Amino acid sequence: MIIQATDACGQLAADTVCVDIHLDECIHVQIEKVHNAYQGHHQLVDIRLNGSGKQLGGFDFLVAYDNSALSPGSVLGGDLLSDCGWEYFTYRFGYDGNCTSCPSGLIRIVGMAETNNGAYHPSCYLNGRVGVLASIDFLVTNNRTFECQYVPVRFFWVDCGDNSISSKGGDTLWVSRDVYDFQKNLITDYNSPFPTYLGAQDSCLVGGGSGKPAPIRCIDFIDGGVDIVCADSIDLRGDINLNGVANEIGDAVVFTNYFIYGLSAFVVNIEGQIAATDVNADGMSLSVADLVYLIRVIIGDAQPAAKPNPGAYARIYTDDDLVKVETNSPLGAVLLIFDGDACPVLTEAAQGMEIKSNYENGITRVLLYSMTKGLAINSGDILKISRSAKLVSADAADYLGAAIRVNSDRLVPVDFSLGQNYPNPFNPITTIEFALPVAGEYELAVFNILGQKVESWRKYADAGYHRIEWDASRCASGVYFYRLTAGKFQATKKMIILK
Repeated sequence: MIIQATDACGQLAADTVCVDIHLDECIHVQIEKVHNAYQGHHQLVDIRLNGSGKQLGGFDFLVAYDNSALSPGSVLGGDLLSDCGWEYFTYRFGYDGNCTSCPSGLIRIVGMAETNNGAYHPSCYLNGRVGVLASIDFLVTNNRTFECQYVPVRFFWVDCGDNSISSKGGDTLWVSRDVYDFQKNLITDYNSPFPTYLGAQDSCLVGGGSGKPAPIRCIDFIDGGVDIVCADSIDLRGDINLNGVANEIGDAVVFTNYFIYGLSAFVVNIEGQIAATDVNADGMSLSVADLVYLIRVIIGDAQPAAKPNPGAYARIYTDDDLVKVETNSPLGAVLLIFDGDACPVLTEAAQGMEIKSNYENGITRVLLYSMTKGLAINSGDILKISRSAKLVSADAADYLGAAIRVNSDRLVPVDFSLGQNYPNPFNPITTIEFALPVAGEYELAVFNILGQKVESWRKYADAGYHRIEWDASRCASGVYFYRLTAGKFQATKKMIILK
C-alpha cells in the first residue's frame, strides 16, 4: 500500500506501508453497556453477536446481575434469531442447583437453531452476521441511592458448559477464549476456580476419548451493564418545579399537590421532577419526609441535608371518629389514606397545620403540613373523620424531614377487599390497594381485554392494608382488569390506560 501526502507548500511525499490483516473466525459476544437509564423504568440490555466465522447451532449463556438494582421481567429473542428462523429460545432465572458463591441474580439463556430434522430448516446459522441474540428486560430500581452508579451485567461461569456455543452439527463445542470488562480490559484467568467471572478453566478442555473431541477456545466475551442516570443531570435536588431555583416556595406548592393529585401535578418533566424530590438525600423520592425537609429549608430551619432520627416513631390509628397520634418526636407532616369519604376536620393536636384533602374513586387522601416555623404535630387527636371511613395507610416525617417509623399494628382490616386503582384513567403508573384480614398468600394479576395476563404479583403478606404500584409503560391504551385472589376470596375491578 502506498500513502501519499501533500503539505501546505505543495510538496509531495510518498511511502510504502505494509499492513498485516488477521482474519479471526472465532465468535465475539458482548453485553450492551446502557447509558443514562431512568430509575423506576424498564431498560432493555442486549446481548450482541459482534461477528463469527463459524456456523452456529446453539448457545447457552449464563448472565449475572445485581438484583438489588435490577429486576428482570423477561428475556426476548433477538432479531438475528427471528431473521434466520431459529426454532428454539428460552430462559430461566437462577442457576440449576445450589451455588454458594454465586451473585445475587442469574439468568440462563438458551437458543437452538433446529430442534428436529423435519422439513423446515433455519435459513442461516449466524456466520458472517452481526446483531442481537437476546434482550434482557430489566426494571431499574427506584431507590435513589443508586443514582449515578454503574450496575454490572456480566457473563458468569459455574461449570464448563456455561457460556458455550455449539457448531451447526453439534460435533464441536466452543468455550471462552478471552473475557473483557466493559472498558475492554482483558480479565481472562484460566486458573480461576468455579464459580467465576473470568472464563472457562483449562480443565474444561478435556475430551471424552476417541471420537469425543474436547471443547475449543474460540469465543471472546465482553461484559456490559447499566449506567443509572445522575439525578443532577436531569434536575437539581429541591428544584421540583424545574425553574432553575431549588428549595423555593413554588417547589413546595408543586410537591404538596403531588401528594393529593399524584403524578399529574408534575407537568414539566416527570423524570426530572421525581428526581428533584429526594430533598433530604435519603435515597427515597416522593416521600413525606422530603416535603418536610423542603419546608424546613425554605423557612430557614435547616440546610439542604438530611438529619436522620433513627429513634423516632409514631403510632397513628383511629378511635371512633377521631384519628390519634402517639409520637416521641414532633411531626412535620402526616399523609393519611382512607377507604371512603373521610370528610376530615383538624382537631386539637394539629391546630394551625395546613390541610389538603381529596376524595376520588372511593379513596380520601389527606396531607397535614405547615409552612410556619416551629409549628409541628405532637401526640393527641389530629383529625375528626366520618365514622364510615377506614384508615388504610399512614406515613409521617419528623420536624426536620427525617422519615420515621409509623406503627400501623392497629390498621388491620376486618374483611378482604380490593380497592379501585388510583389515578384512573392513568398513564403510565397507578396504585392498587387491597386489604388482607389474615396473613397468607395472595396473587394480584392484571389482564387485558382478551383475558391475557400481562402482569402479576404473587407473595406472602401479613394481615393489613397493602399497596402495589404498577408501571404500565409497556402496555397499550385500553381497558384492563385486575384480580385479587387470597384464599377463597376473589375480586376483580376495571381500570383504563389512557396514553
